[in-house]
Amino acid sequence: MRKVLVVFTVIQLALVVLQFYLATYGAFETPEPADPETAAIGWHVMNGFMVIPAVSLIATIVAGAVARAPGRLIGLCVAPIVLVAIQMFVLFPLAELAGATMERTTPGSLYVLGFHAIVGVLMLGAAISAWRGAQAHARNAAGYQATETV
Repeated sequence: MRKVLVVFTVIQLALVVLQFYLATYGAFETPEPADPETAAIGWHVMNGFMVIPAVSLIATIVAGAVARAPGRLIGLCVAPIVLVAIQMFVLFPLAELAGATMERTTPGSLYVLGFHAIVGVLMLGAAISAWRGAQAHARNAAGYQATETV
């Protein structure tokens, strides 16, 4: 089951990297679509608000309940969910309070929205660390089993 955890952390990492690609793809889409629902940035939103948290939840369950991972690794698996929640419930509401709307931004809201990328980089770091931790956890189990059977 530890190898299953490695697989889920690889998927989690790939989705976070994809998130950066989708952000750039959507940011440079021209001409800018009139309907935000059909814009390329919509894939970024869907991946960030639905897919990454779902895979992170599964990875966390696998880490905690099935692979018997240490607490730090479980925390790294759940970190993307926490960071998405920070985006949804802290950063975007603060940007709205600073004057951001779907049609325009203000200097204050841009300062707040700049943290969106920083939180994304933190998410990338957590996903990389989770993957490395899952690999080490799987290797430790293999080493333990090898010495146990001798």
